[in-house]
Amino acid sequence: MTDSKLKLKRPLTITVANAKGGVGKTTITRYLPFVLAERGYKVLVVDADPQGNLTKTMGITKQRYEPDKVFVMEKSMMAAVVEQDLGSAIVNVVPNLDEIPSNVDWGSFPTYLAKRFGLAEKGDPDYYEVESKKIVVLKNLLAPIKGNYDFIFIDTPPTPASQWIRNATVASDWVIIAFQTQSDSLDGAKLFRDNDLRELIEDFGADTDVLGILPNQVSNSGAIDQIVIEDAIEIFGEQNLFQHIIPFAKRIQSAPRIGLTREGYWNSRLFNDVIDPLADDFLERLKIVGEIEDGE
Repeated sequence: MTDSKLKLKRPLTITVANAKGGVGKTTITRYLPFVLAERGYKVLVVDADPQGNLTKTMGITKQRYEPDKVFVMEKSMMAAVVEQDLGSAIVNVVPNLDEIPSNVDWGSFPTYLAKRFGLAEKGDPDYYEVESKKIVVLKNLLAPIKGNYDFIFIDTPPTPASQWIRNATVASDWVIIAFQTQSDSLDGAKLFRDNDLRELIEDFGADTDVLGILPNQVSNSGAIDQIVIEDAIEIFGEQNLFQHIIPFAKRIQSAPRIGLTREGYWNSRLFNDVIDPLADDFLERLKIVGEIEDGE
């Protein structure tokens, strides 16, 4: 584990994405921001998934650290979007870690955009004009608060080409493409890169790129896992895969029930063996792409 806090050249927004569900996006958006906050970075997590799984975990985590306080979501993300003020929905979780929580009303985000900007399908003459206004809503609302943080992480739902994931991607400086070592999950990673991400960059000028491809829940004894990893290397290139691949660890699945903590033998071992090396890998990738100040 690297103890020193590296200096970023600018605040960074990161989306964890895949065109399919069940690929570990929320797991990464739980643990990585938590560790970065421990290291002294100011971090905001944005739950852009109407299921609100990240929000539930952060609520439990807050109550672990402040058991005498009840976690209250005073304003949902959807309400803050309607009011054009995301800052009003921010909830502190633990020191250095804040959250913009989600609720079931976030499922109405595409309807909100359609009412505000209109409907246009691909092939319609005004498609690009209408779509270009829709996909920057989240980016524009994050802009006033971005300078308050070192990192903003956005969790996304399992809905390819949806306004949730399109807005999150356009709002981000970098994207981490996550997948579990299953063929369908790898297909979703490739689909996101080749379809969703390519369209946003080439047709709409999105200023974002892929920071890395992150396989997770990998079984060292599973033959199919190794085959899928080899396929991923062939598709994306070995240099584009995170060096620290997240192994299968049952303890990871406990976060939705017990929150995020290093307390206890198995939790401590999970952080030491898996999560801390992932954070080191993440920061090293930021060094490689020039987001860390020289000399750090």
